[in-house]
Amino acid sequence: MKNEKKFKEFLAQYCSVTPQEMTNDMRFLEDLGLSSFDFMSLLGDLEDNFDIEIDSEKIGNITTIGEALLFIEGAKKSA
Repeated sequence: MKNEKKFKEFLAQYCSVTPQEMTNDMRFLEDLGLSSFDFMSLLGDLEDNFDIEIDSEKIGNITTIGEALLFIEGAKKSA
């Protein structure tokens, strides 16, 4: 995925895990230690940084790094 490196560097700003340590099966809340507020802030910033729109109904389906990457790729293709 072409956005993986950029996304992991972006995500590292929100947690204490380095991009190199991140795996696609890591969960935002449980493994990366993001609070619900951090996660919502991340989603808002994600929209701005990746020029995508996140449907609030789909937020519950995004729990891991891999799911977020798939979502970004899909959102970019449909834009």
